[in-house]
Formats: sequence, structure tokens, C-alpha cells
Amino acid sequence: MDVTVLRGDPEEIGHQHGERLRKQIALNWQFYSQSMFNNQLAFIENYGNQYLRAIKTFSDEYAIEIAALAKGAQMPTWQIAALNARTEILHRLNSISIGECTALYLPAQRVLGQNWDWMSQSEPLIAILKIERADGHKILQMTEPGIIGKIGLNSKGLGVCLNIIPGRQSPVAVPIHIMLRAILDSDTLQAATDKLSQAAHGSFSNILMADNSGDFVDIELSGTDMATVDYGDRLPVHTNHFLSHLKDKPDQPTNPELENSMTRHKRGTALTMQLDAIAGIPQMQSILANGDDPQHPICRPYKPRLEFMVGTVSSVMMDLPSRTLHVTRGSPAQSPYEQFSLR
Repeated sequence: MDVTVLRGDPEEIGHQHGERLRKQIALNWQFYSQSMFNNQLAFIENYGNQYLRAIKTFSDEYAIEIAALAKGAQMPTWQIAALNARTEILHRLNSISIGECTALYLPAQRVLGQNWDWMSQSEPLIAILKIERADGHKILQMTEPGIIGKIGLNSKGLGVCLNIIPGRQSPVAVPIHIMLRAILDSDTLQAATDKLSQAAHGSFSNILMADNSGDFVDIELSGTDMATVDYGDRLPVHTNHFLSHLKDKPDQPTNPELENSMTRHKRGTALTMQLDAIAGIPQMQSILANGDDPQHPICRPYKPRLEFMVGTVSSVMMDLPSRTLHVTRGSPAQSPYEQFSLR
């Protein structure tokens, strides 16, 4: 996997992203617009423009970056905005219910990581972006072409993971992938948490953040509601169902993938309880590659789901003290991790 380096101000970063990954962005848009959005282009254009306004209200710089990205990719701005709001749009289309992703943090060695479970079409499109802002702040992330924020770490030693949680429609607000970028643009866990608290969010997701001091925060979003998960003395492990008090909300829909999510969470938790006090990269790699449960494994081989093949598209581990990203293209049980350094 190649690293795409983006440098400068928001307009320069966006234009470089669009120009250098133009072909991959076009393929990513083709996948979402045709396969996931069912070619409902008038619907998607309307929501793309609405989410673009929400992004601009949250951060004019991200709106500038998205517009420049669209120009570099030779695409309409609403299409790039729709890609960055793809999770929220899929919720509106009731298209998300695949039980995706297992995330965890090992504070002894400050290692954060997760499997990204999604459609097989996304595997060849995985993009590694290294963003170098004009002020010297740096970001290294695994993302999808055309999406400006996802799973990664920054030069301050702060990393972030994402789990999507099935949920009902919510008001148009700041997309979750924009919130991930805002976290990666933050200097501290507290600053990142404040951004989440102050922003108008409307996603159904879990965000696991950690830093190289050993601290972490796990925040669940349920539309406009937000709660922090209390793990007590357990290591943080999250899959695709609510662990906080949000699980008791009466208006939460029944998740058809709940058994899948709960099984992976139970297995992941059990495996972390067997770890010693110095667990790090090798132990996390073993957990993320675990396939002990043939029906609901943590590392998921591709299996048919509706018209898609769904499984572990990529596995990501972050060594926060060394500012190093370890990424697979495909299942970690079959594909080696490639290492990328922010330094």
C-alpha cells in the first residue's frame, strides 16, 4: 500500500487528495452510488448538499477541503460531501445492518486497534493518507478515497477507532467521518471530547479514543445523544451494540446483528482478560485475527450478505508512542500488516 502525502492549508490538502486519488475516488463513488445508494441520485444530491451545509457550520476549513477535493477529483462537491456522510445516508436508506468492526485498546503498551468489517469492494480501495498541516500537526490514517477522516493517529499521540451501531434516522448533522477527522486534528483527548460534545452530531456510532499516556475515552453516539462507556477495571472492547445507558432507550430499534456483535464482544473481552500486564502489538494482532467462533468470529472471512460479500476488509493497529500505523489489506488472518510511520 502506498502512502499519499497531503501538505498545506485545507484547500491544498483537499486538492492534492482529489487529484492524486482521482481514479480511486471515482471507483469509491461508483460503489456507493450504485450498490449502496441504489442510484437514487436526486435523493443523494439533496442530502449531500444538506450535509455539506452541516459540515460548513461545524468547520469552514473542512468544507473548503471537501470543495477542493471535489475539484481535484473532477467531481461535483455534493458527491464528495455524500461520500463523507455515507454512514448517515445509509442509515436513512436503512442499509446498515451488517455487524461490523471490533475495536480495543491495550494501555500497557498504548496500542489501539480494530478490524474494519465491510463490503469486499472496499478492500482494493483502502487509502493510507499522511496529512501535514501548515502548522506542523500531522495525521496518519487508513480511510476510503474521498473521505477525509477515519481510523488513525496524529503527531500528538492521539488515536481513534470507529464502530457503527445500527439506528434509526436522525436529523442532518455533522457526519461521523468528519467527527473522526476533527478528533485527529485535536491535540488532546479532552479537546477531542469537547469537540464531540459541542458539535451537532446525529450518528449511531461508537468512538474509541486513546493516547500515548495510557488514557482512553469511549463515547457512544445515539443520534443527538451521547454517553461515555464505563469499563470499570476491564480493558476497553467495543463491537456494534450500545454498552452505556443508551442501550436502555426505548426507541432503539432491534438490531438483527445483535447476536453477532455480542458474541464478538464477549470473545474479545475474554481474550483481553487473559493478557498479562505488558500486552502490546503481538497480543492485539492475535485477538484481531481470532476466528475461534465459526459463526461470529472477530476476524471475519467474506460471506454473502444480500448481494454483497461482507467480511474483514482491513485490520488496523496503532502504536501510539512510536506514532506507527500497522494496516492489512484484507483479513489479518491471511494478509500481513504493513507498517507506516508518522515520524
